[in-house]
Parts: sequence; C-alpha cells; structure tokens
Amino acid sequence: MSDMEHQSGNIPHLNSLWVGPRLNYLERLCLASAKQTGHEFTLWSYDPDNLDGVPAGTDVRDAAEVMPQERLLRYRDSGSVALGANLWRIELMAKGLGCWVDMDFIFLKPFDFGSNYLFGLEYEGWINNAVIYAPSDSALVHDLQTIPTPNTVPPWWGPKRRLKFYWQRFREGPIELEDYPWGTFSAGLLTHAIKKNGLIDRAQSPDIFYPVRYKDALALYEPAEVVEAMVTEDTRAVHMWHSRLQGLRDAPPAPGTFIDKMCRRFDVDPTL
Repeated sequence: MSDMEHQSGNIPHLNSLWVGPRLNYLERLCLASAKQTGHEFTLWSYDPDNLDGVPAGTDVRDAAEVMPQERLLRYRDSGSVALGANLWRIELMAKGLGCWVDMDFIFLKPFDFGSNYLFGLEYEGWINNAVIYAPSDSALVHDLQTIPTPNTVPPWWGPKRRLKFYWQRFREGPIELEDYPWGTFSAGLLTHAIKKNGLIDRAQSPDIFYPVRYKDALALYEPAEVVEAMVTEDTRAVHMWHSRLQGLRDAPPAPGTFIDKMCRRFDVDPTL
C-alpha cells in the first residue's frame, strides 16, 4: 500500500513493535486509548502467534515483514533491543506503512493534523522519536536509513565524543552499530536529520505528545490532578516513559492516580 492508503482522512494509521512474550496493562492501555480516539493500530511482533495479553480485535502482524529479525540489533553492553527497534521504525516508514508510536502512550485526542510529517519536540531543539511519520520517498527517511553506518562518527556528536570515538577505534578496531552508546540512533539521529532537511518548524510543541517530562514520569502514579495540570487543551497524547516506571508498572495503580483514572476511562483492567 502507498503512504496515503495508510491514512484514514486526516488520522494516521499507528504502528508499534513489541519485543517480548506479553503485554502489560500499560501496553493494553496504549492500544485501547488509540482505538477509542479513532486510530487504526497495527501491533508488530516477531512471534505474533504466541504474544500474550493482546486485546481481542487487535491487528497483530509479523514484524519480519518490515525488517528481518537478524537486523533487530541489540546494544552489546546492555543487551537492549532499543537499537533494533530504532532501525525497525525507520524501515516501517520506508515501506509507507504509517506512523510509528512507542507502546507507552496514552492517547487523549486523535492525531488529526493532516500533515505529511509528524513528530514532536520533547524540549526546545530536541525531537523525541516516540512519534514519527514521514513520507517513504522523503529525503528525511533516506537520511534516517543511511546515516547509521558502522565505524563512522555520528555527525551530530561534539568534539569530546568524537575524540573518544576515534580513541576507541584506534584501541579496539572497527566499531559496529552494536558497540555505540545506548540511544545513539534514536532522538539524536532524528533531530539531526530533521534539522538537516529544514523540517524543524514542522515539529509539534512539547505539550502535544510530551506534556509529562522524563524527569516527572513518576507523577503518573500520583494523584491525577498532578498530571492533569501538565496537560493542555492541545495535548494529543501522554508519553509514559516506560523505562522510568520500573516497580510501579508491575502492579496495578493506586486508586485516584492518573494511570488509574486512564485505565477506568479506557476500560482497561490493570489486574489482568
């Protein structure tokens, strides 16, 4: 299908990748809220037939259709699959399959911007890659595909990181993508490519997708009014910063917290 066939009116088709055996209630909240705000959502998995916790009626497809599992690279030092997931979302766009979103969003309103590009500022000058859409034949997607090159200094790195990279390469030999620091090919890559292509003015303001900042993520498990004070009338989604919620996300939310309120709003049982 073409890019346009993955748009429903002005509302983009959403996609995400899940690597793991089971969806937690936060992932189910993501799916339920997307559906109730009018989005079609495809969940991709490398083991779609054995993925537990998937709500009935969810469109689940084999992630290998987008990128072979051998390319789902992991950072060598941490074993994190974030590297492969960053590359996977770029291939999703290159195939014209719609908009990428992380699985730790709560959708409040539809993404009805009607734009060929969709991404948002986390803070001034910095684009987060948790929401990203661009035309498959755009220069932006081409750059996102080609800039991550083994044994090469990322062009957005400053002098200190460049020097450290060259010293590591001198001591250890060629550096593969798996050997770069965690997160190298995520927001930094996207921000660089967007600025390179003169698209920074297309970015949505921080309150649209990221009204809760990374440092404030624990507020999601505090009384609902704490987060509601951060949300604006223009906010389309709340990013939950899954990695910041270790411990909290493993148990049902306390009554009256923002997460509890959202589970009730979107009819998600956090005890399952």
